[in-house]
Amino acid sequence: MAEKMSEVYGAYDLQINQVMRGRGAFLLRTDEGIFQLKPMDVNPSRLEAEFQFKEQMVKLGFDKIDYCLKNRDEELYTCDRYGNPYVLRRFFVGRECNPLNAQDVIYGVRNLAKLHQVGAEVFKQTERDVHIRVTGDFKKKNQGLKRVNNYILRQKSKREFETKFLKTFDYFYQQGIRCQQEYEELDGSDKNYHLGYCHGMYNHHSIVMTGESQWPVGTISFDKFYLGNQMDDLYHYARKMVEKNDYNFKTLTNILDEYAKINPLKHEDYEYIYINYCYPEKLYKLANQYMNGTKNWLSPKLIEKMQKFIEDEEKKQHILSEMQKMYL
Repeated sequence: MAEKMSEVYGAYDLQINQVMRGRGAFLLRTDEGIFQLKPMDVNPSRLEAEFQFKEQMVKLGFDKIDYCLKNRDEELYTCDRYGNPYVLRRFFVGRECNPLNAQDVIYGVRNLAKLHQVGAEVFKQTERDVHIRVTGDFKKKNQGLKRVNNYILRQKSKREFETKFLKTFDYFYQQGIRCQQEYEELDGSDKNYHLGYCHGMYNHHSIVMTGESQWPVGTISFDKFYLGNQMDDLYHYARKMVEKNDYNFKTLTNILDEYAKINPLKHEDYEYIYINYCYPEKLYKLANQYMNGTKNWLSPKLIEKMQKFIEDEEKKQHILSEMQKMYL
């Protein structure tokens, strides 16, 4: 393997002192720090867009990110002798953010707020036309849920997952319809008030706690970055952390309040987050997993997730009720 990759390593202007294997990647300890070498899993145009975006973020001071490093030929990817492309990105020594550690969660949301500040500035400085992703398409999601429900109804025999889905469908589908109606009633400006670059999949897996005194957080995994409403990032982070903490309302208030200290939030922002939180997102994801999976064998994990989703509904409704009292 070392001989196979030697040509790739040699394409970069780095002194490599150690090579370690990671999850589907190589970690290189070099004279300029730690870098991660991974097979390229995006097309070249998307990689170029990522490079330009991160380059601007670094210039504006948000530099603890996994930016791409060009090779000696000024190219963003390097092919091995078999033509397989690899991308080299900065990496960090540290541990993954622990969602059960309150201080980690706070550092994570402060980091997100700073990311959003710089991401909004990058958007302002962008001179070319860029695509703005519109999220909150609950109508499309509801139609998808309805299709899955109709598909299951047509099946002669019903297994455990399918039985649970049908039994709870009407209840959760009505939640989806209400979210669709409330979202459509939002003023258009409220949906784009926090317009800027978003991480796209910001959670504990994309946060590295480095332990450095100046700023102990590194941010990785920008695979799904996009230009849109930055409240989507905040909602997804808050939802994930609240779930990991067994629907502790204090976790939610800490996240929203800490974010607001850096990026002030309006009543409409809390309303936007609330509507998104009301949507049965987990059911939508499980329905997609079911439809995209093998139908003659259903994973026990899928059934387990469905059962937990149903069991957690009462806790989620309590969170939403408390959020409504405090913020709306």
